[in-house]
Amino acid sequence: MTEDYEQSKTIDASPEEVFAWLAEVGNLPKYLPPVVGSSDEGPSAEGSPGRRIRATLQYPGGDGTFDAEGYLAVDERERRMEWGAEAGRDYSGWLTVGNHDQGGSEVVVHLSFGERSVEGEIQSESPEGQDPLTEGISATLESIRRQIEEGAGKVNPPRSGVEPDTAENPAVIRDDPPPSASRS
Repeated sequence: MTEDYEQSKTIDASPEEVFAWLAEVGNLPKYLPPVVGSSDEGPSAEGSPGRRIRATLQYPGGDGTFDAEGYLAVDERERRMEWGAEAGRDYSGWLTVGNHDQGGSEVVVHLSFGERSVEGEIQSESPEGQDPLTEGISATLESIRRQIEEGAGKVNPPRSGVEPDTAENPAVIRDDPPPSASRS
């Protein structure tokens, strides 16, 4: 079973400008919570499109980080980006930038989580009434709008109190957990 999440936001800038900024790997930490670092690591693993990307993510509360790798495929002609885990996880997403009104843009973000993803764990461990995945997409889209329109900083979603379980995630390549976290 796959769970999908999708949201969109209009931005007062040309689609070409918005997409060029989003497609720059170095800009990922400027709009993606909880990403604090990113780099292009070369070609993707066999069977995955695009490039291998490494992201440094921060644990909730800011104590500790972990590095994960996945793929990022950029199609400039279609103004579409696709990403996901390269191995052992059912997670992927895409983003498109389209025309909206007179010179504006519409950014659409879509995430898909399969049976081997963390989606079920995140939802089951979240406080009642909170949906951290929906809140994360909203924060991402608002961060994109703020960066492009205002040159302002990243918006972080409300804390859910859920820490990702990195122990069995094959995408995690380095883990510096918070000092208080107990990992097996």
